[in-house]
Amino acid sequence: MQEKLPIQDIILSYLNQPEDPALIKQIDQLRAASEENEAYFQSTKMLWEAAAETKKLEEVNVGNSAINFKTQLNELSPVAVRKRSIWPKIAVAVVIFAAGFWMYKEKLEVHYFVKQTGSQIDSVLLSDGTKVILAENSTVQYPDKFTGDNRPITLLKGRGFFLVSKDAAHPFEISIGPSTVKVLGTSFNIDYSDRKIDVSVKTGRVMFTPNKKSAPSILVAGDAVSYNLIKNQLTQENGINSNGWLTKELHFVDMPLDAVCKELSSYYNVKVILLDHMKIAKKLNAKFSNSSIDEVLKVLKETYPIQVQQKDNNIYIKNL
Repeated sequence: MQEKLPIQDIILSYLNQPEDPALIKQIDQLRAASEENEAYFQSTKMLWEAAAETKKLEEVNVGNSAINFKTQLNELSPVAVRKRSIWPKIAVAVVIFAAGFWMYKEKLEVHYFVKQTGSQIDSVLLSDGTKVILAENSTVQYPDKFTGDNRPITLLKGRGFFLVSKDAAHPFEISIGPSTVKVLGTSFNIDYSDRKIDVSVKTGRVMFTPNKKSAPSILVAGDAVSYNLIKNQLTQENGINSNGWLTKELHFVDMPLDAVCKELSSYYNVKVILLDHMKIAKKLNAKFSNSSIDEVLKVLKETYPIQVQQKDNNIYIKNL
């Protein structure tokens, strides 16, 4: 004689194979036998469907969940002789499962924040311990936690200095327009504008990928590159003053005058224009700390045979 299956097993078998004719007949008979059976069936079905949604999140086959799922139902099976209501147990099971599902969903859900600076330098401490120092008028987007294989954030505009916490298993990845920078643990500077992306490395090493079609470049401490977004060109740069906005210092070591003008333009956010196609052999060796543009120009006039004219936001340098 075939052993009679428990109600729980009949329901779970049906939920696993809802088109099986024999199981359909069994489940119809079970539900029609009593109101308690019907209530038990409906609550089990509700939990089953909610469990299926959870398993989708975990990419687990729902069909394999019956064994674990039965554990939640062991105390719910109605007994024919005992007529007490099973609704309190069902309600407790539903509440427990719903709470677990909510906590699981909350754990997976990632919230994003945007940090935007005005006229002052500011910083952000990320959940992994990485520190991002933002220059004036800069914007970064970051998550409240990192959940995947990488630690992704986005520099939307401006400059940032990144002190990345080491985690070899989870590379830190920064998106900058079409480009990406990927690191394991290091410190480096990024300057992002409408025309270019500058990356300079202070410690460690980073991998810079200009765009999806470009091969990545490995940069080590002291390296700097500039990616021209308009011309789609990558060039090596002198990154000696890339952190000047943060340290308030400018260093010039055997630097030609045209390169000095370029550094001053970037640091002081002005246009320093070298006129007359000047070619001066003498190179500048100097260090400035918390100096104004006027103080730097005074040193240039004492060093080179030049005259300086200022008009609006432009500074013109030409021969005497």
